[in-house]
Amino acid sequence: MQLIGLAYEARDFVFPLKQPLSAATQEARSQREQEVSATEEARIAALPDTTDALKEHLASCASLVAAEDERRSGVEGRLTSIIGLSSIAGTVVFGSIRNQADAQAWLRWVFALGALYLTAQLSSAILAAVRGLKRRSYYANTPQDVLPLPGEASTVHLRRQITHAVRALHDDQAQDDEKVTQMAVAHRAMYNFVGGLLIIAIVGTLQAVRTTPGDAFAERVRHDPALRELLRGPQGPPGPPGPKGDNATPAPQTHGPKKPPVPKGRRQ
Repeated sequence: MQLIGLAYEARDFVFPLKQPLSAATQEARSQREQEVSATEEARIAALPDTTDALKEHLASCASLVAAEDERRSGVEGRLTSIIGLSSIAGTVVFGSIRNQADAQAWLRWVFALGALYLTAQLSSAILAAVRGLKRRSYYANTPQDVLPLPGEASTVHLRRQITHAVRALHDDQAQDDEKVTQMAVAHRAMYNFVGGLLIIAIVGTLQAVRTTPGDAFAERVRHDPALRELLRGPQGPPGPPGPKGDNATPAPQTHGPKKPPVPKGRRQ
């Protein structure tokens, strides 16, 4: 189990996703839901058989359903804001990385891998938000559930409404818990995004401090043939060929005119 947990933790560091529940956890949850359902049915059956008391309990259950609706609205609002934030963050980040095209080769690799990692985190956050906002079916009361049956006593009708309210509450809680799980996945992806962005910013800042503008320009000219051709400028058309020289061997060059020999004096 520890190895499985570490594997999911490593996956969440690369591309966060919802962690599936184990078979034992699903079985324990199903058993707990059955026990809770049986307990609630027993409590509804034990309610006092008076109209006023049943109306009071029905109002309490309705308030719980309304509170769960507010919770769902809050979660959906956060998921929607995550989508908007991811779009803005993606635009800013990729614009900044594109401006690093004149960096050194190893730094371009750092920015390229960083851009890939940040893209994965943004994709995970948007995917989780979309899954949390996808269309779902909710348990809702129908007119047949609300209106009393012909000849049905008011107490029986109120108990039936309480039962439907409790079922709707459990269904809303299950749906909202799924939305909260997707919101947690999106938050983990945004945490990863912020961490990766911080690392890239630190690397870029250190490289910018260590590199002078002249060195950066010289490095770019050295590794960019297109820039060298641009600096060389356009070349004009070739000129006419010059006259062809003769095959005579030129006379050897001397350092100066040769001096005449000095006459020797007479011996006395």
